[in-house]
Amino acid sequence: MVDWKELMEKDREYIIRAWTSVAEPTLIRNGDGVWVEDYDGNRYIDCSSGLFVMALGHNPRKVIDAIKEQAEELIQISMRQTCLPAIRLAEKIAMISPGPLKKTYYTTGGSEANEVALKMAKSYKKKFEVVALKNAYHGLTLGSLTLTSSTSYRRGFGPLMPGVIRIPNAYCYRCMYDFPNCDLWCARELENVLEDKSFYTSSAGDIGAIILEPVQGAGGIIPPDDWLPEIRRICDRFDILLIADEIQTGFGRTGKMFAVEHWNVVPDIMTLAKGIGGGIPLGSVLTSDEIAKGFSSGTTPTSAGNPIACRAGLAYIETVEEEGICDHALQMGGYLTECLRESIPPRYVGEIRFKGLMGGIELVEDRATKAPLPRKTMGEIKGSLLNRGLLVSTSGPLGNVFRIQPPLIITKEEIELVATALKEAILEILGTK
Repeated sequence: MVDWKELMEKDREYIIRAWTSVAEPTLIRNGDGVWVEDYDGNRYIDCSSGLFVMALGHNPRKVIDAIKEQAEELIQISMRQTCLPAIRLAEKIAMISPGPLKKTYYTTGGSEANEVALKMAKSYKKKFEVVALKNAYHGLTLGSLTLTSSTSYRRGFGPLMPGVIRIPNAYCYRCMYDFPNCDLWCARELENVLEDKSFYTSSAGDIGAIILEPVQGAGGIIPPDDWLPEIRRICDRFDILLIADEIQTGFGRTGKMFAVEHWNVVPDIMTLAKGIGGGIPLGSVLTSDEIAKGFSSGTTPTSAGNPIACRAGLAYIETVEEEGICDHALQMGGYLTECLRESIPPRYVGEIRFKGLMGGIELVEDRATKAPLPRKTMGEIKGSLLNRGLLVSTSGPLGNVFRIQPPLIITKEEIELVATALKEAILEILGTK
């Protein structure tokens, strides 16, 4: 019998954690599908998908079989050499990616992929400034951390990389200019900066690229349909690169293989991670022949493109295609939206927003003023959700969004359990307030 309380003491003694919040950490023993189980036998629906990695759920058999088979053949070889899984995966990504994106540079994760994308853009354009969005999350290494917006992640680590210019994100629910009457002000601010007409920020006239998430992970913020095509138009007009960070949105999460496909936009560089390795750490920077031909990173990350991760990633993508996972995610996202709208008391709902199975529910104290639900109250609800068998994370610019991004294989019955748990937890904490 495992003494989980003793194990948690050892966790506190020996492991450095990025955060310790209400209902975290929970000591997980095993997982299957959308479910994970602790050492007391309590089961939880994992609405964070192992931090948005386990898109096929826990214990995906085809991926596990691929990992086992590959481990018997070859575990590690540096990208100074090559191996069959790395070649096959790169070929597969090229086949399913939009436009001329066909060249893969392997990394070991998302932050590293965005670092390489920065180097690639600067090398190609010979310009040092990069535009990033408010509320962006692109990683925690020093370059990617500069692109990341949240003060809480950046505090204490300055000075960071120079040359990052911040413009507004497409947060239509809290639009400063009364969406939809804003004429896409947030997108046009990029044009204002490039023309040196912005009232809010300025550049040194040396902008080479913009990096963005097609759907922002922090708070599940979904842009209006005209936004990304307008960003692409501005990039083309001023000859700057569009870098799409698809680390969270890629490989089916939004109901398309890649989120940019919803808007028929082709980026110049695309960064991939999380699901790409089928649960094993892996990342990729994808670009065209034109941009790749003059790029050299000097050396290669030690474990980048390792055979096990590439073999797992190939099995993952094949499963997504063979089992119609993208269409399923699109349908289940619609059903989840419907269930939440029917279940959650409207007085507390600011906005429910999903693109496929990526998004969340923004809770407010007052719908008229849009006053956000306090972080302390969100923590209380999160604790109540844990007791009801739901693992979720809080997020968003104001900390009042429950991110609900379960494995893409979730069923209608499991979605109904999610909606019921949220309803009961919210009523428990807020029902008498």
